[in-house]
Amino acid sequence: MLETTADYLPQNLQQQVARCLESHEVLHVKQTEGKSFVVIGVEDWQAIEETLFLNRIPRFVESIHQAHQEVLEDGGVPLKELDW
Repeated sequence: MLETTADYLPQNLQQQVARCLESHEVLHVKQTEGKSFVVIGVEDWQAIEETLFLNRIPRFVESIHQAHQEVLEDGGVPLKELDW
């Protein structure tokens, strides 16, 4: 996770956001009052939303784990051998 302070951020906003977007890391911004916030790229946020949505489907994650272990009879490439 990338980190910066709220005081430093305005001076380097473009640079900090570019680092966040290029690295796909969250930018954690600390404020002097002790509260903080994060900056995240839209693509990364959409991926998180999709993951959260899919995890709400009953037994979906379990079915992926089962598919990962399956031996294919038709000569296809097993899920665990795919290069993601």
